[in-house]
Amino acid sequence: MENRIKIGEFVKLTGSTLKTIIYYHKIGLLPEPPRSPGGYRLYGPVELNRMRLIRRFKSLGLDLQRIKEIMGEFQSPRTPREVLQALRGELLNDMKILAERVAKIDTLLGEDVPLLDEDSLDSPSFQMITEILGSDQIEKYARICPEIYDQHRKLYGILDDFQWGEDYRENFRILAEYFKANPEKYELALDLGARSARLSQLNEDDPQIETLARESAEIVTSMPLVKELIGNHSGTKIPLENLYHDMVADVLSPAQIKYQQLFKKFLSSED
Repeated sequence: MENRIKIGEFVKLTGSTLKTIIYYHKIGLLPEPPRSPGGYRLYGPVELNRMRLIRRFKSLGLDLQRIKEIMGEFQSPRTPREVLQALRGELLNDMKILAERVAKIDTLLGEDVPLLDEDSLDSPSFQMITEILGSDQIEKYARICPEIYDQHRKLYGILDDFQWGEDYRENFRILAEYFKANPEKYELALDLGARSARLSQLNEDDPQIETLARESAEIVTSMPLVKELIGNHSGTKIPLENLYHDMVADVLSPAQIKYQQLFKKFLSSED
């Protein structure tokens, strides 16, 4: 065929290697060219232009898989403009991700956090709840019961970082939407949160713990959906539940842990 060269000449002309060209064919990045009657590959302008684009994309730091995705299939190749637009979108997305990572690092450095397991970065569950309730309600939450606010951030982080056997995040979503639709119930929950925060100052044998746990169970029972969701959380299997309590031991005080245990007991007795 006229204007066609064999693979050896193609390798020299493109400044590549035989191994690389064969590999590009194998992964579908470079189309198989027509062959001579003797079975030799014959390369022309299509393959040369394809190699030219591959080299340019590689110079921009893209890996071969991304280059293949951006350039499209051989049967329906993209125009140069479409390729550039796709590449621009990829790079803008990469820039966004990098900016978010830099912002997180700046947060850690600004708070002088010594370890990455410090809960300075909100968990996905906590971010989701914030988006549903709105920043005003979350700020109110932090203002009325700051201790519980900080505790919940840490507890959500522990839940999100491991697989405890339940879909906690879906329950959190439903609960947040319930409180958004029922602001008076949200006020009750904030009041209970503020009162339970004060338990951290008590000895775990103080009778106030049982009193608040019983009252909390009665209030939650008046909210059937909330009671059902809390009941769903109790499905964590032993020894996972014991392990979870060990993980949160430095987040909750002994009095608060006892409050939670009594609360679950009284809530079950309401059935």
